[in-house]
Amino acid sequence: MLFQSLLFMGSLLSQSQAARPIIPPEHAVAVATDTTSASERIVTDPDPDPFPEEDKAYAKYEHYPPYCSTPQDMEKRAIPPLSSVNDIKVQTQLIHVTALIRHGARTPFAGAPSYKCWNGYWESPDTGVWNCDLKTYMSPPATTKEKGKEVDEQGNLLEEEPDFLFEKRYDALLSEHSHGSGSIQTGNILNGTCQMGQLLARGYEQELSNGKHLRQAYFYDGDNTADEHAAADPRMRLWDLTQDANHGRKASAPSIGDQTKAIYQEPNLKYRADDEQRTLMSGQVLLRGLFGPELAATGDGETAVIKLHTADYTMDVLTPNENVCPRVEELHKEAYESEEYKNWIQNSLEAKNAKSFMKDEMGLKEVPEDMLDCMMTTICTDRKLPDAINDYDGSGGGNFEVVANFAVQNFTFPYKHNGGAYSKLGMGPLWLEIMSSILQIVGDSNNHQYSSSSGLPPPKLALFSGHDTTLMPILATLGDQVWSGTEWSPYASMLQIEIHEVLDTDEKFPSGYAFRLIYNGNVLTSKMDACSGYELCDAHILVKQVMSFASKYEEANCAAKIQSAKESKMDEMKYATVNIISTPGGILIVLLLVVISMALGSVITCFVMRRRIRKEYKYNDTLALAELSMSVLDDDDENDYNGGVERPRVEKKIDENSLI
Repeated sequence: MLFQSLLFMGSLLSQSQAARPIIPPEHAVAVATDTTSASERIVTDPDPDPFPEEDKAYAKYEHYPPYCSTPQDMEKRAIPPLSSVNDIKVQTQLIHVTALIRHGARTPFAGAPSYKCWNGYWESPDTGVWNCDLKTYMSPPATTKEKGKEVDEQGNLLEEEPDFLFEKRYDALLSEHSHGSGSIQTGNILNGTCQMGQLLARGYEQELSNGKHLRQAYFYDGDNTADEHAAADPRMRLWDLTQDANHGRKASAPSIGDQTKAIYQEPNLKYRADDEQRTLMSGQVLLRGLFGPELAATGDGETAVIKLHTADYTMDVLTPNENVCPRVEELHKEAYESEEYKNWIQNSLEAKNAKSFMKDEMGLKEVPEDMLDCMMTTICTDRKLPDAINDYDGSGGGNFEVVANFAVQNFTFPYKHNGGAYSKLGMGPLWLEIMSSILQIVGDSNNHQYSSSSGLPPPKLALFSGHDTTLMPILATLGDQVWSGTEWSPYASMLQIEIHEVLDTDEKFPSGYAFRLIYNGNVLTSKMDACSGYELCDAHILVKQVMSFASKYEEANCAAKIQSAKESKMDEMKYATVNIISTPGGILIVLLLVVISMALGSVITCFVMRRRIRKEYKYNDTLALAELSMSVLDDDDENDYNGGVERPRVEKKIDENSLI
């Protein structure tokens, strides 16, 4: 085996970055693939400190917004232990966690001219050129061991590990003036060696921290677990490496995971991401922070395999997909066309101040759509801000925050508008994925039994790697108090839904299960409806909250609301008929309506036909008279023409003084 590696199956693109990372002890470098059969690795870099410039990270500015997720901010997001003095006196055991993350710090997601910032942004080498240094390696497809047809326990053919890698570089379009200059420039969209929206080294470190937070909260490894970590509490041990996996659970409890498998293999872990470089790599790095010791323990003759589930980005549902579901787009437009939004954008102090500042100080007619991203990718990577907005201090009164706060509220407005209708429909398919595992454990209030389409038991950990536009609408669906709607999800934000088995009988937990909601280290369970004041809440409250809209995009809820008048009337008649039939005596009512309709139809038809017959009769009489008149005229003409010889006419003289 050439490298001690973590192997990911799937089509992944893990890139390098401009900002240099604080390399963890393993000195990892991300590795990627371009083909569905190729390998994704994290391998050891022989250089003990290949990125020394990262030591200067977050040093340019005195203050950084929460969006940046500095190391100090990430440290504060540790998952809190269960309260030592719990107002609910029951014994519980953590048995499942669903974690949703936003990717870490990245490059701009687009280039000029569509990505509009301030004047001179793309012309400046400081903000308009993005170079990346973290190496990316590609592994060719593995070859099947044909000799002996060796198979694993599931009957899958084993594959031989390739013994070489490719180092991938985005430098093929070097500009002529790049040589000898301090800044490499290329013909790429970001003018350097970075991809659009690529994960940066700072994002790598952020997700590594997330993985370590999960390990400290949910892994118990005897003396290796510190007393201050949540996993020091037996109730929080999702993985207890010192004893049997089912220790302390009810005998009748459903099976979760498979203790005969490695803890990072399915069904113990489910890893889901959309097909973007920054989300794919963020999930990989998090899993390294979570399972690092176990992955390092694999022998020379074996390779750790973690399955990744993804889909075509344009069809995926980790964010509201307006292309697949037209009704989602329509709800988005309705929010911005509402009187509430119009009043805010025209009259609010936030809007007036932001627009006035952009016009007077920045020379722009309006706040550009991408202004928030421009500002955050600049300050979070220690690049130079324009003097007019270089005043962030966290007080809320500077120009930077005036513009940023307006941009946040303007973008997030649809998420909570109209009871969160846009978020509920848009995130319905993702909620269905999330709940497919949870429902196998907790069921619902009707005692329905749920099973996986794959036949596998629910995982101990389900990890979803997405975007800010994943987390914010998800939070918006959980109740009005859970998320303010004015706070952006920072880089590497993480939301956990913990499922705890209630070992005692308690009327507060009729389902026998509880859930805890945590966002960036803060417990939010008590902010949900019907959970006020509680750290743990009955699991069926969560089921009731989300299952009313957790569904795949279907024609019934995705069709645009705007229809022709004829279609609308037909639908109304159809639904009215169904409702009448479902009521007692409904069939008799429908039959009576049919008879009445037939009678009225007969009367109306008779009336119309009689009018038509009368009109036709009058028309025929008139036609007969006209024919008679024409025949008389024809006789006169015949008298005027005698044998084809015109008879001379006698011209009548009219007295001009006579009355005509």
